[in-house]
Amino acid sequence: MGRLFSFKKLIRNFGYAFSGLKTAFRSEQNFRIHAIAAFIVVLLAFVFRITVYEWLVIIVCISAVTGVELINTSIEKICNLVHPQTDARVKQIKDISAAAVLLVAAGAFVVGLLIFIPRMINLI
Repeated sequence: MGRLFSFKKLIRNFGYAFSGLKTAFRSEQNFRIHAIAAFIVVLLAFVFRITVYEWLVIIVCISAVTGVELINTSIEKICNLVHPQTDARVKQIKDISAAAVLLVAAGAFVVGLLIFIPRMINLI
């Protein structure tokens, strides 16, 4: 029977995950856009000294948007690998996957507005 836990395997798996992040950042424009937006939001959060609960919501939003973007990218790459020719069914799959990113990003945007707009108004 194999080992139930291997620290070496865990470290190797984290390496794969970080490699995936690096690959996505280098090759995917939308992932870079989301990463830059996340960086700006984190800076604003520090500048406006948001509450712990607001931090929690911001972290969940950033994780959701970037996570769904990575899943969308994976789905698109699998579709291109399995069916490289133009196909209406593949287009639907890709469009639906992209729509998931749009919905999560729109929700995160609204959260950002709700957290930051009142603080910006107070500066005026």
